[in-house]
Amino acid sequence: MSTQFLKRSYVMVLIFMLALFAGSSAQAASACKGLSQSKCSTNCIWVGSYKTKAGNKVSGYCRAKSGKAAASGLTSKAKSKVNKADKKVTGAKKSASEKAKSAKKSVKSKATAAKKSAKANKKIKKEKVKKITDKVKSKATK
Repeated sequence: MSTQFLKRSYVMVLIFMLALFAGSSAQAASACKGLSQSKCSTNCIWVGSYKTKAGNKVSGYCRAKSGKAAASGLTSKAKSKVNKADKKVTGAKKSASEKAKSAKKSVKSKATAAKKSAKANKKIKKEKVKKITDKVKSKATK
């Protein structure tokens, strides 16, 4: 077999697999679409009718749960994976928050040190100016 034929076959298999996965995710997302309130399953949630700001009335409908709510309909193995992912995200958020706090403290301490240094320099300059003016006054009086 030629390498060109193998490349084409490989590409065709990839396209077929992508189409298969895309179709299954679309079916999962629309599993709740069009269901009545009584048939809205545990993986779905019923949204009651409401009016928009423009005054249009929207009828109630069934839709797929999102995020953690959707995890309640998963198998225990899938739930554990979702929980692990949530813990990683929470840990990353805490880590980022702690890093930000320590950076903020570091900046504050450096700013405080700079202010103290500036005050000390200002005090030294005042003392030097005072000494010079005292010398000038003493020479002027002599």
